[in-house]
Amino acid sequence: MGRRGRPKIPRFVSEEPKFRIFKPQGISLNELDKVVLKVDELEAIRLVDYLDYTQEEAAKLMGISRRVLWSLLTEGRKKIADALINGKAIVIEGGEYKIRECGFCMGHRFGVKKHCRW
Repeated sequence: MGRRGRPKIPRFVSEEPKFRIFKPQGISLNELDKVVLKVDELEAIRLVDYLDYTQEEAAKLMGISRRVLWSLLTEGRKKIADALINGKAIVIEGGEYKIRECGFCMGHRFGVKKHCRW
């Protein structure tokens, strides 16, 4: 049986993550529990928590609603907290996303380019 509801709209991200795994020092990855942080969750956290965009601005840059952005932030932050508190590895992969082309987003229309990594 197929998936119900609307298909997920891809979320725009600036680029593929440079690093895919973070783990506690001195313990083999095979010995650790893991949490999977999706690429779109990481992008939401990067825009709001690292680059100080408002949730409204970040949602526009990602091409999603504020409600979806809020869900991505909540899930991503929860996963990071779990990993840090409980000594788990963070594996960054998956999610519904597309790479944003530089010049595509609203920021360029207003002269704000701090979200782009180029």
